[in-house]
Amino acid sequence: KNVSFSITSGTITGIVGRNGAGKTTLLRTMMGILLPDSGDVRYQGKSIYTNPEVKVELIFIPDSKDLLTNYTPRTFAKLYDLIYPEFDTDIFEKRLEQFNLPLDKKIRYFSKGMKALFYLVLAFAARTRVVLLDEPTDGLDPIYKKQCLQLIVQEVAEQNTSVVISSHRLEELQSICDQVIFLKNGTIEWVSDLMTVQERYQKLQVAFDKDLPEEIKRNSNVHILTRSGRVYTLLVERKQPDITEQIKASKPILLELLPLSLEDLFVSKLGGEDSVR
Repeated sequence: KNVSFSITSGTITGIVGRNGAGKTTLLRTMMGILLPDSGDVRYQGKSIYTNPEVKVELIFIPDSKDLLTNYTPRTFAKLYDLIYPEFDTDIFEKRLEQFNLPLDKKIRYFSKGMKALFYLVLAFAARTRVVLLDEPTDGLDPIYKKQCLQLIVQEVAEQNTSVVISSHRLEELQSICDQVIFLKNGTIEWVSDLMTVQERYQKLQVAFDKDLPEEIKRNSNVHILTRSGRVYTLLVERKQPDITEQIKASKPILLELLPLSLEDLFVSKLGGEDSVR
């Protein structure tokens, strides 16, 4: 619903939202698998619907890794070489060797982690300008997860590729993304680059002799993340007048600055009142 945003070369964009927010639908629409009721998806100014030839510059890896599982990596390479004119067989085989993935073993016999790595290798070997990934590290053990994230970052840096990732793994997105798009009920709730977030928000833990003062509770720039008795964890938007100074002036018995995470913003932007416990 009225979703509009842009991505630039050599960046990683994260798409986050609660279950059913529309993340997978958005990625499938960007790839042209689904047709929008209205609007357009454009690559370098050209509609992917009226100019389908530009879709060779995009590749989509879904969250399900059960695509053509009777194929071997070698057979996949032959197929994708027919579809993507820039497919690099040499780098494909080099990456398979790097991650100890067999070239002639059917994908159905790969573990979950092996499949995740294989499809990433396949996607980046296609040498498209845009790579769309839906939950690329879901259910992986820490070693495979680290390898997948390192491969994504390495390819973006070396090939100037644009990557869009839909994921619930907020700590992973925080470590690799340049910008994050928050989806809520099929619309964009918020778009921000992560450097700006650190400058714009503070996370505070506060406690008072009695309860949190009403003027702070009612302030629209203060979001209560958690509450345990008289101890509150607050997400504070840095605006004038300075809310932090107002909190200090209220003489709390505890005031501590905490590290800010993407999960804090997720709860603030998408959680609603029922998310506070």
